[in-house]
Amino acid sequence: MNNFKRLTQIEYREKFEKTLFKTFFHNPEWHDFLEKEFKWLKFEYYQYKDEAILPLARFKVFGREKLVSLPFCEYGGPLVLKSGINFEKFETDALSEFGDNIKIKFHPETLKYFTTSNIQHPTSKIQNLKSNIEYPISDTYTNWIENLETASQEQLLDSFRKTLRHEIRDAQNKGVEIKKCSSVEELKQFYKLYITNLKRKKTVPYPFAVFRFLFGWPEAEILLVVLDGKIIGGNLFLNYNKFVHYFFSATDYKYREYGAAYLLLWGKIKSLIGQDKILDLGATPKNSSLDIFKSGWGGKEYPILQIGAKKSPAHAKASADREESLRSSKLRNVWGFLPNFVIKKLSSKLIKYRL
Repeated sequence: MNNFKRLTQIEYREKFEKTLFKTFFHNPEWHDFLEKEFKWLKFEYYQYKDEAILPLARFKVFGREKLVSLPFCEYGGPLVLKSGINFEKFETDALSEFGDNIKIKFHPETLKYFTTSNIQHPTSKIQNLKSNIEYPISDTYTNWIENLETASQEQLLDSFRKTLRHEIRDAQNKGVEIKKCSSVEELKQFYKLYITNLKRKKTVPYPFAVFRFLFGWPEAEILLVVLDGKIIGGNLFLNYNKFVHYFFSATDYKYREYGAAYLLLWGKIKSLIGQDKILDLGATPKNSSLDIFKSGWGGKEYPILQIGAKKSPAHAKASADREESLRSSKLRNVWGFLPNFVIKKLSSKLIKYRL
């Protein structure tokens, strides 16, 4: 029995408004923009029984077709229309319908609408998930700073890592200013920092068009750190439901002693005190340097549940070989020396290899 019915975008839009929880990344306007910007990507929409709707992006990498819910973000997954969805049944039906090329990463908040004997929500760990796939948890986690409605500045500071508290105090005495990004010219300066940061890491950046779209989005906010009129750092936050999502960030390495990253995040946390909000610090590979930075803020850690993307041993080895070849290739080393205008031109074509 086919449990997934194909929807038109109009039908998806109608049901989108009725879902119990949604993120910015599920928004059809965002999908329209991505299809226009990235010609190699197309969105499809499905309804699972009367329980949920599922957006998927279809594209090819190395000649192999992929179905991802959703690209360009750490989350995706179904939008629920009711509570009590059987997780194991949804997983089995999705793999049966779309095959092992599908990849669905769940926002941790979504899991509370699913029932299973193997998942408890909320939880800091999801263990012993019996499933017909090998790795239901991806290699990324997220940190949520919760209880902001009742917390005080002192309580929050006490929950931070000791070295982090020192960095914040030190940065507050540097004479910098925090302001909202208010013009396209300021946005371009922020994006230049972002390009430079990712070039140093030899990683393909998102095109400027993504930043430009988000700059015009009502629920997006860009905060900048300014020193003597010069932008030395910035963060882009997305607001949906009760979540404030820490999405993009960039700092000027030459001014690293000014602690722009610490000031920006602490400033955002202080602005949320007394509100029924959760600051989501975003997905992070476990034990990475970014994970060390984010875990110092005293948040609660949630693994990002993933189903699909199961590979045969032969395909897994071929994929690993391709990825290792890309990491160690001379072309990747050259990437760090390319001028920014060349990187900007290539990013929209190469970004799919990060998805």
